[in-house]
Amino acid sequence: MNILKSSLHPLVILLFLSIQLVFMSSANAQRFEDVVYLSNGSILRGSLIPDSISGKVKILSHSGDLWVFDRSELDSLTREKLFEYKALQFNKPGLEFGVNGELLIRSGNSAIGSAVIPGLSVLLGYRYNSYLTASGEVGMEFYERMEIPISAGIRIRSNIRSLSPLLILRAGYTIPGEKRANDWDYSYKSYGGLHSTIGAGVERILNDNASFLFTFSYHFQKLNYHLTPLHQWVQERDRTEAYSRVRLTIGYVFR
Repeated sequence: MNILKSSLHPLVILLFLSIQLVFMSSANAQRFEDVVYLSNGSILRGSLIPDSISGKVKILSHSGDLWVFDRSELDSLTREKLFEYKALQFNKPGLEFGVNGELLIRSGNSAIGSAVIPGLSVLLGYRYNSYLTASGEVGMEFYERMEIPISAGIRIRSNIRSLSPLLILRAGYTIPGEKRANDWDYSYKSYGGLHSTIGAGVERILNDNASFLFTFSYHFQKLNYHLTPLHQWVQERDRTEAYSRVRLTIGYVFR
């Protein structure tokens, strides 16, 4: 029962924070702008300036230019969600690179306990469109010793705007980074093990070439060992250790 409680607690925190991030993104997406469609096919976006005296239509563009038209030149006048040019450019298909800084929090009991442990990973990915990115990653993490995870993952975004909620899925194999020290009875040979991650967060596109990632995720890791006896009274055997953690990740992606 205690083990179940220790595992559920970080998952509840993860769910709560993910919901908060989704609400933040939804509120940000409700920004609007005025859009003037002209009879000649041109489109102007910005803020309308009221002018009841001249009867003309005046719009201040995002670049700071003031445009003035007769109403006869207009095809239509609407109010639409803000058009984000930087998101349109950044989300074009192509390669991307990234660096993630991680804080790994143990959800079970161990020699480390619930200490916050840093990690680092780098990724090479391909952004297929505004909604999907696939990537390969390699990193460095610490359990009782340093381990090197190699992963394949995807990020799924919910919209095409500069600020979007996202879902992350990752799986792979971790190889030993350090040799485990012998204890009184055994010599250890490390084989690493499978790992998987599921989480949620937000991506904020900063400009045409860079974005910022902030995610919470649940990470599961198995590490396998072969134990060779150092004394006659113990038997040779294998051991598997399982770890579960919550990740808080801050990342930077550039193209």
